[in-house]
Amino acid sequence: MKKIFLSVAVCSIALGFSSCSETWDDNPVLKTHEGVKTANFLNYPAMQDQTIMLTSDNEEGTFHLTCSQPDFGYAALAAYRVQCSLTEDFQKYEEISQDFYNCAQINPLNKDVAAALEYLSNVKTEEDLPLPYQKLYMRLRAFIPQSEENTQYVSNVVSFAGVSADYLAIWVADTPVKIYLRGGMNNWGNDGLDGTDWQFKTGAEKDTWETPVITIPAGTEFKVADADWSSINLGAGDPEINPGEAYNLAASDAGNIKMAVDFTGIAYLKFEKGNYVLTLDPK
Repeated sequence: MKKIFLSVAVCSIALGFSSCSETWDDNPVLKTHEGVKTANFLNYPAMQDQTIMLTSDNEEGTFHLTCSQPDFGYAALAAYRVQCSLTEDFQKYEEISQDFYNCAQINPLNKDVAAALEYLSNVKTEEDLPLPYQKLYMRLRAFIPQSEENTQYVSNVVSFAGVSADYLAIWVADTPVKIYLRGGMNNWGNDGLDGTDWQFKTGAEKDTWETPVITIPAGTEFKVADADWSSINLGAGDPEINPGEAYNLAASDAGNIKMAVDFTGIAYLKFEKGNYVLTLDPK
């Protein structure tokens, strides 16, 4: 009989410990701190001894990094960002804006690494390219998105022996691009497009473009398109457009845009949230 009571007592104690353990698991405590802490959690990359040329043909490829998680107090859903520098001390660096959440799949795009490399190398135009092969250093910044300010860690530093870029990956303002206004005001572009008022140039902000001062008479129909009416061929669901109003442009099967009133000014084009937006700004 005593043995039975003893067994019951042991089971009760065991269940008590189990209950405490479950309580700890169900109520994790996030470790916070002031400033940015340094921790050794980035693994050395497999391609660290190779030379890598970044080109427009491989810009959708990736660098592959892996890491462990710094001590947040529990296995938290953390975000990781890649930082690049030309010096091991990271006195000057560029942080790639993409967030990664899987420690085994931290894969910054080649085009983002190329842009960081060019910013660090003070590239301004295509005449500054190609860059020489140079050692590129990387580290990670880890944080909990809901408490970014007081959960930040930076990792140890790893490096790639030689990285170069041979195309312009950065955003450079006032650069002509192969996007045009094509319509009745210029014989639908058949009178020539490059170097004309109807050709867009890059704006001051990324993913923006603008024309010089143009004039479009009322009733004129037009579209935003490239030279071949191929990858960019944009019209409007509501075809009549007024100056000063932003219009979401539609794909090639949409109708032509019609100018509601006489217009003189600058055409602004912006790509945001997967859509092209056109605004005619009167001057």
